[in-house]
Order: sequence, then C-alpha cells, then structure tokens
Amino acid sequence: MAEEVNTSHPANPAAVAGGADRGFAEHLEAVAANAPALSWSATRPQVNEWLSPSWAAYSGMAASALTGEAWTRLVHPEDLERCLGIRATSFEAERPFTLDLRLRRHDGEYRWFVDNGIVLRGADGSAAGFVGSAVDIHERKMLEETLAERTQALRLAERRQGQFLAMLSHELRNPLAPIANAASVLRTLEHSNPILVRLREILERQVGRLGRLVEELIDVTRAAQGQISLVRERISIDGIVQAAVAMSHDKLNAGQHRLEVDVPDERLFVRGDAGRLAQALANLIGNAAKFTFEPGVVSIGVRRAAKTVHLSVRDSGQGIAADFLPHAFELFAQQDQTLARSLGGMGVGLTLARRIAQLHGGDVEAFSEGIGKGSEFILWLPLLAEEPAALPAATPLRLGESCRVLIVEDNADALESLRLQMELWGNEVSTARSAEEALAKAAAANPQIVLCDIGLPGMDGYRLVAALRKKLAGSPVVFAAVTGYASGDEQERALAAGFDSFLVKPLEPESLTRLLRSAVSRVA
Repeated sequence: MAEEVNTSHPANPAAVAGGADRGFAEHLEAVAANAPALSWSATRPQVNEWLSPSWAAYSGMAASALTGEAWTRLVHPEDLERCLGIRATSFEAERPFTLDLRLRRHDGEYRWFVDNGIVLRGADGSAAGFVGSAVDIHERKMLEETLAERTQALRLAERRQGQFLAMLSHELRNPLAPIANAASVLRTLEHSNPILVRLREILERQVGRLGRLVEELIDVTRAAQGQISLVRERISIDGIVQAAVAMSHDKLNAGQHRLEVDVPDERLFVRGDAGRLAQALANLIGNAAKFTFEPGVVSIGVRRAAKTVHLSVRDSGQGIAADFLPHAFELFAQQDQTLARSLGGMGVGLTLARRIAQLHGGDVEAFSEGIGKGSEFILWLPLLAEEPAALPAATPLRLGESCRVLIVEDNADALESLRLQMELWGNEVSTARSAEEALAKAAAANPQIVLCDIGLPGMDGYRLVAALRKKLAGSPVVFAAVTGYASGDEQERALAAGFDSFLVKPLEPESLTRLLRSAVSRVA
C-alpha cells in the first residue's frame, strides 16, 4: 500500500485516505468491521490502536476495552512471548509477518488463529504502521495434530513390528539350528538305511520350509524399512529366469504344473542384485503355482518394451476378484483366507516381490479378468543396453585337511548337533558354553576356526571375539559369528567387532564348507 497515513487518527483504517476518495476509505472500514476475521491496526508491536467489532463478538468484551496492550490478555500465555517477538522483529524490519497463536474465546476456550500483518506506507513510501487480520484455523490445526499423532503412532508400530519380527526370527532360528544340524548328521550316518533316509528328507524339507517362512518375514520388514542391501551388478535376464525357475522347481512339481518359458533370443541386461531379482520372480512363480489348484500351466514370458524389460508370470488358476485386485500387494493380504490357510503361506511373497522391483527402479503389476480366469503378474525393470564384460572363471578352493574348531554356543542342542557335524567331517572340535569357558580353553584348543554365538550370557560374542583375538594373537584363525538375527545392522556390527564371517542360523552345510575352505586357505 502506498497511501499516506493521516497521523491525527493513525489507528483507523478509514484515515488512510491521503487525498483518495473518502467514501472508498469508509467502504474499506466497513468491510474490515464486518469481516469474520479479527482485523486490527497498530503503530507499535504490542499496541493495537484499532480492533474490528468481530473482536468483541469473539471475546465477549467491548472492542474499546481491548485496544492498546489489553488485547494481549486474550493470547495464550505459552504463545505471548513468541507473538510479541515476531511482531517486534517485523515492525523493526518493516516486513510483513505470519504467525500461529491461540486466542481465548468468550467461553474460556482457546482457539488457534493464523495472524497476518502487512506494512502500511504513506505516499513517500515510509512505514506508517501495520494492519492485519487473524483467521480461525482451529479445526485445521486439530486435524494436523491428530494426523501427526497418528503418523507417530504408525511409525512406532512399524518400528515395534520390525523389532518383533527380528526377535521372532531369532527365537525360531534357535530351535531350527539343532534340527538342521541333526538332519545333516543323519545324512552322514544313514548309509543304506531307508528309514533314516526318509526321516532325514522329512526333516530337511520341513526345516527348509520353516526357514523360508522366517526369511520372508524378515525380508519384507527390511524392504518396508528400506534396509535391504543390494549387490548391484550387470546381470542377464535369462540368468534371472533360470535361477527363479530352479528356486520354484519343488512348488511347480508339487502341483504337477507344466511350465512354459518364452525368452527372446536377444540377450537383455539389467543392473541389480541377481539373487534378489530371482527371489522376486520366484515369488511370482510360486504364487501362480499355489493358486492353480489342478495340474495347469504356468507361463513365463520376457519381452522388451522401449527402455524396460517385462517379465510376466501367467497362470490358469483361481484368478483375482476385482475388489481384491487393488490390495493384492498389501502385506499379509490374502483373497480367500480359508483356502489360503490350507495352502500355507502368510501373504508376504507378492509384497516382497514388488518392493524388490521398486528398489531396482521397477515395479510389479497384477492383472486378472476375475475369479476362475487366471491371473498375470508383470515385473518390469529398467533395461541396460551395453554388452556384458567377460567375467574371469572362478577357481574353486579344495578342502585338503581337517581343521581345529572351537564352538562357543550356550544352547546345548545346537552345540551338540554342530559338534557332531564338524567331527563327522573329520575336524578336531572343542566346545564352550560361555565366553569364560571359551577363553579358558582357547589356548589349549589352538583353533583354526571359531564358531561363536553372538547372544551369549554375560559377555556377548561381540566382546568375546576381541578377547579371543588378543589371546590367540599370531595364530591364523577364522572367526565366524553365528546368530539368529539376520539384519544388515547385525552383520555390519559383527564385522566391525572383529568377526571374519557372519552365519545365520540354521547353518547350511554349504556355509560351513566354505568356512572350512577359508580356514585351510588362510593356514596355507
């Protein structure tokens, strides 16, 4: 505003005429007086010389009783210092301001307002004061606070869910470890005994199934929280398809489904984590096999689309109802709860597949014409155009001798089954049930491998590995952390504490074999 202020009545907006039409100025005053906002004008930060009649209606006090500094009595005590500070700064800098504050209503309730003040200037451009209006935003503020509280509650619930699933995986892996080890021992002892062979096969199948369920729970939690670490490299699409088909072999055979694969002759490449992408595609294949109830056809197709590659999985099974289709990728969502329970699973496979694709810059979409008409899932990824670089052939390590192994584990069953496994492979094994016992036996055992549980009573594995490294200084030892916690944070912490390897319960024979090879290689 560039109007001149009549200093004889500085507080009255109608006085801001400065030679302009007096009727227009009076019209502005009438608008300000009858507007629902609480209008005001001032020449000093703490003093309002004029207040619109709406102040009286809101506060229950005459507007004349609120002029000067009296209006500040309506401001909530917690907001007053901030309000006056902002006004003082704005008045001094001759700049407009906006602030949120609470004002007391005639019934004693404080309601939230947004107060906007602008500078009044005369014809010469000098500041003559401020005018402003306070608008009631109480409902909006309450909604914002409610939304903030709910957001905080959801974040807390998500964090607690992650903590619960991490603890659940640990508690489930602890009993899984000795069962898996016992099955491995049976494999060594069974020879030609068909009963032992059948028992061992049952144990391995069910341990594998339970282990996969646990891993799915952990993976989907990590994915939701952005904690999945990816090893990004150049990989071929046909390699992903082959790996996914191999991972889905048992599920397809169990349903006696026929698999059809259509991969173009053109080699297509993406950048990403080969294992995770194969896992995502395998989840889609497994879902197709699961919901195709009679022996049917599961088709995998690959096609190029501009700068993306589409991997489709089509089945001739149950199909997806139109009202469920938008929820197909939600965590724990299952279309037919009764049927899904009979088929097993927890409703996390599709969620995980989509999240893995999204972490690679792609996505997964679902299509179906309805119940009984099958379904199609399309996983698409950004495409790489360059030719792959030749990779050097890996030279396998050979296990040439047995190792001296120290196992530190407080779970008696896990300790005994792992000891039996390592001894049956020809290793010399020492055991300890606590950190103190491990330190006492370390020198005499002179181990080449230390398999150390992290969750030990008293001194945990993180502190124990430092003490063992000091005690065994000068000896070539491979220290392997063994735990039921599989988070990336735990692995980083273990490696930072001094472990060379990180093994998750139940221990796979392949993992132990690689560890033995590493120890032999280090000694050599």
